[in-house]
Amino acid sequence: LDVIEEIKEYFETELKQDLELFAGGVERDNLHFDIVPVGVTEKLGQTFSIVQQHLNGEAPACAIVYAAKRKTTEEIRDYLVHKGLIAAAFHGGLEANEKRRIIEAFMAGEIPVICATNAFGMGIDKENIRLVLHYDLPGSIENYLQEAGRAGRDLRPANCILLYDPNDAETLFGMGAASEIEKDEIQRILKCLRRCKRNKQNE
Repeated sequence: LDVIEEIKEYFETELKQDLELFAGGVERDNLHFDIVPVGVTEKLGQTFSIVQQHLNGEAPACAIVYAAKRKTTEEIRDYLVHKGLIAAAFHGGLEANEKRRIIEAFMAGEIPVICATNAFGMGIDKENIRLVLHYDLPGSIENYLQEAGRAGRDLRPANCILLYDPNDAETLFGMGAASEIEKDEIQRILKCLRRCKRNKQNE
């Protein structure tokens, strides 16, 4: 509520615009959340079983499987394809044209399963996603809720399942540590910014 008031106040004082509030609910009663404990050797098999179960309903359905690493998305895709499912991997390392092709095929129902990093999802509003499966722990609760919220946009029942292996926490913390900026990197960035500033002043 404080954030809403702050935004309204900014628009009124800075832009001389009055905003009208349209408050919508955030409840998603159609989503069922579950955690499935697994060992590392069981993950792929469990993923296949869960995805297959959700695709075998009467109505056409699709699924998103989220993983932390690009390589993992490709391993999951290869396993699902080997087991007879139609699936694609999606991550930040793909060319723009390939990303567009996969998204269009998914939206058209030609690819029912996407194995993706969190690079997939912005702007995806597909009505028949019956399953969002997290193969790895997401980076934050905000990421998890955003990704899980892509299921059941048609307001019909959908499942959000997290495969939990205790080792995943170590992997996640390791990835977080690897992404921290070191002091010498900050110094290089500042040096570059100063050089850019000098160049502009000399123009």
